[in-house]
Amino acid sequence: MKCIIKAKRLSAEWRIQSCLSVDDYFKGLSSTPFKTHHFIRWQSPNPNWIKINFDGSLQNSSSAGGFIIRDWRGKVLQIGASNYGDSAIIVAEGRALRDGVQAAIASGYRRLHIEGDNMAVVEALKGSSETPWQLKLILQDVQMLLNQVEPATINHIFREANMAADWLSKYDHSILGSIVTTKCWEPELWIIVRDDMLGRTLVRRAD
Repeated sequence: MKCIIKAKRLSAEWRIQSCLSVDDYFKGLSSTPFKTHHFIRWQSPNPNWIKINFDGSLQNSSSAGGFIIRDWRGKVLQIGASNYGDSAIIVAEGRALRDGVQAAIASGYRRLHIEGDNMAVVEALKGSSETPWQLKLILQDVQMLLNQVEPATINHIFREANMAADWLSKYDHSILGSIVTTKCWEPELWIIVRDDMLGRTLVRRAD
């Protein structure tokens, strides 16, 4: 089921979509008659659109973030990874989102699907919850960027459908500064991207 919410940002309208990249299946068990199982996978964007997945992470007091931009075939268009130093995890999530949107627009893409697994960031960008004070300036930047493109969509997804960005956010702790590339330079990341293209499906049980 898809839900589309219209919101105004800086006197311009852009559309935000909230949904999950999951299928729900029901399986009867002897102990409980019905259990919901979410079969989760990364889903490619529509043709002529690109998808931005973003994520942040925190190790000790150091934060980092990453994004990956792919087309409707699952082909990698751009990858970004940054070590943000001493900051809160929600700031790392917001900065990774901003970095991804900025990179996509700078590369000329105008039809954007955006996905992240941090509900607070997604809901704040949608305007359906109060923006944490740490994110106010960051999300203002994102909104200004989105005013330059066609109606964008943003989804909250489970982490299992965000594995490439999650991997990048953790890798970033091993670097100083930032990396921007068009190549999957690490075999582990390449495997994640390949499996996303092939439709790898993971199961999460919802009680």
